[in-house]
Amino acid sequence: MIGIRRVVSYIVLFLIGAAIILFVTTYRDKLVKIFFPIVLAGILAYIIRPLVLKLEKRNISRTKGILLIYLVSGIVLIVSVIFIVPVLVNNTREFINTFPELTLEYKNNFNNVVKMIDTSNWPPEIKNAVFREINNTAGILETKILNALRNALFGSINAAARIGDFIIAMIIAYYLIKDAEFFKRNFLSLVPKGWRNNAIATCREINDILSSFIHGQILTAVIIGIMEATVLLIIGIKYAPILGIIGGIANIVPYFGPFIGAIPAVAVAFIDSPVKVIWTVVAFVVIQQIDNAFISPKIIEGRLGLHPVTTILAVLAGEEFFGITGMLVAVPVTAVLKVILKRSIEAIV
Repeated sequence: MIGIRRVVSYIVLFLIGAAIILFVTTYRDKLVKIFFPIVLAGILAYIIRPLVLKLEKRNISRTKGILLIYLVSGIVLIVSVIFIVPVLVNNTREFINTFPELTLEYKNNFNNVVKMIDTSNWPPEIKNAVFREINNTAGILETKILNALRNALFGSINAAARIGDFIIAMIIAYYLIKDAEFFKRNFLSLVPKGWRNNAIATCREINDILSSFIHGQILTAVIIGIMEATVLLIIGIKYAPILGIIGGIANIVPYFGPFIGAIPAVAVAFIDSPVKVIWTVVAFVVIQQIDNAFISPKIIEGRLGLHPVTTILAVLAGEEFFGITGMLVAVPVTAVLKVILKRSIEAIV
């Protein structure tokens, strides 16, 4: 009897999961627009809440604490816009202006390789196969680059809408922190009494996962970004600050992020000399090993509870369905779904 009940529970959970996946994939664009401010508000709430609680211990109310943090953050943002952002903008503009030079350099090298193959003694069948694969690869790269540029253009056009989303997220985050107990009570009132203990334990586990991931990834990104920018400056790579920022942000994506973040730095180093390319690759590999061995384990502490294979599959699925945003949120979403699924099975069985 217990075995049949367990099988039925698995089937029901599978059907529910399949229905959710179908719904999300069908209406993903609309869901992203709706939930983006809410997700951003949750991230802001996780970042701000520890500071608010510390201020609360100093007899500063939550309302005043949140407003004080917003005020200080606004001042820091204004100072950054006045003094730091122009430097980064100029750095970025110069970096973008090097694209034609970079493209020409790679085109010349590519033509040299093609010429070497064409003048070699290889059989015609092998030459044709190699040229066919080169053309296919070039076509794929061209499509990827055009899509990236198109997405960047649309992202610039939608910048105003994103600012509106950020303001809405700040308002939602304010109420999430200020009225946290209100939301908790109302949520529990919707849960049957027999399930409340399990619901509380589930929410606490999810809270630990999200808190660990958000704080850990942000802190790790900052540390990695500073390390990479510093090393690139020492090596003598141009545009080191912006390349360090790219590397730090890319590091948020598990497994694939470090490789993505290293590509611009290696490409810029290639313009100067092969020696700088080698030093850049070595530097990124060493920094990544330091991150894997010391930084991430200490900060995140492996509290997500996901196997590396699961993490890789989650990132790939997130990129396939939701692009870069999906890659960023795939891991915590998977960890949360795992907790919910595990607790649901325990409650049913």
